[in-house]
Amino acid sequence: MSGKIAFLGLGAMGFGMATNLIKKSFHVTGFDVYSPTLARFTAAGGHTSSTPKETVLDAQYVIFMVATAAQILSALFDDTTGAIHNLEKGAIVILSSTGPPEHVPLVRKLLDEKYNRRDIELVDAPVSGGTIRAANGTLTILAAGPESALEKAKPVLDAMAGENLYIIPGGLGAGTNVKMVHQVLAGIHIAMTSEAMGFVAALGLDTKLAFEILRKGRGSSWMFENRTPHMLVEDRTVYSALNIIVKDIGIVTAGGRSASFPLFLSSTTEQILASGVSSGLGLIDDSALVQIYLPQSPLAVLKLASSSPSSSSATSLSPNDPKLLLVEKIMAGVHLAAAAEAMSLGVRVGLEPKKLFEIIATAAGSSAMFVEGATQLLSGVWEGGNVDDVIRDLTEAVEEAHKLKYPLHLTGTALQLFQLAKLKGLGKEPGIAVSRVWDGVDGPLFPRAQV
Repeated sequence: MSGKIAFLGLGAMGFGMATNLIKKSFHVTGFDVYSPTLARFTAAGGHTSSTPKETVLDAQYVIFMVATAAQILSALFDDTTGAIHNLEKGAIVILSSTGPPEHVPLVRKLLDEKYNRRDIELVDAPVSGGTIRAANGTLTILAAGPESALEKAKPVLDAMAGENLYIIPGGLGAGTNVKMVHQVLAGIHIAMTSEAMGFVAALGLDTKLAFEILRKGRGSSWMFENRTPHMLVEDRTVYSALNIIVKDIGIVTAGGRSASFPLFLSSTTEQILASGVSSGLGLIDDSALVQIYLPQSPLAVLKLASSSPSSSSATSLSPNDPKLLLVEKIMAGVHLAAAAEAMSLGVRVGLEPKKLFEIIATAAGSSAMFVEGATQLLSGVWEGGNVDDVIRDLTEAVEEAHKLKYPLHLTGTALQLFQLAKLKGLGKEPGIAVSRVWDGVDGPLFPRAQV
């Protein structure tokens, strides 16, 4: 075979991934249903085709980065235009779209049993990291599958991930399971960024100054630092459409139902995101989600942003401002509970927790509280403020928000989780004791060290 790459799906992430491969001297033929994108791709040095079937002709590597699992099935197996009709013998097919855990094994089953293409090497390789890292070739890639397939795909995976390539044990579907758990955190943190910054605006604080303080505190997250700057400027660029995280959280909650495992914060997040879509924000950047928290003044976060940190208002907001501390406390409380929810789901679906932590801690789903809380879960050494302290902080915020008629959806759900932990007799235990909410009859998911 030629060593050529067929790349199907040139959306916000896919375009960056494909053009990065071009920069690294790969011959890339791209396909997308949106013709202006194909024109851009040609201008960037790529080749294009009008159907998946044509795109994969003479390609050694075939990468799918379309929006949904259904789109993969269509692009691969369509009776007329499907890639299956022209796949080279021994082609390496890399599935990088986010789908449900059962999707990749289904593709393998169809290749083997319906099309008798056992020669095709299949790699489960979902990605994370955003458009900038996609274009830079530094995405986090969670690759799983047969050893032979992974070895053959490695040159292309390395080119897209650099040092951020993780090989996940467990066969096809294991990489997707890790991505599902990661998206628990990514989704909650995206929604919490809007909840927190909307609360900052509702409290009448300078949103830009508040962001500069909060991003350095214990309530911060990768998503908070990444999404908030887009709220603070008048810029309609779509870096990541709301519909994308809506799809991913739908996969998460479906996975929870399939495993008979409660996902409190993920389910609340799903409803918040659904409200955004029903308000017409689905195709808009997900940082615009803050508008549903402030329906009477959807641009309040932008309007309350100071012109520069050196402006006269720069001295008007202290890190110790009581209102700002309320925001930091809800962020920290929600993110701690989210860490417990995600890590507990990971154990439930059979992932190795230390490896899971290693991956998420440096990926887009990370937060200060995830690192702190997951470290305690893994070591069994619990420390820090207790459950009662978190309940007090979240209650204070909820009561203040009630006066303002401001919705704290995730904060309210997190408060219920910590109250459930208290009902289990854990009020005086460190905050990470909230993880005990997910323990079942077989004992604790994360045993505590004996001291």
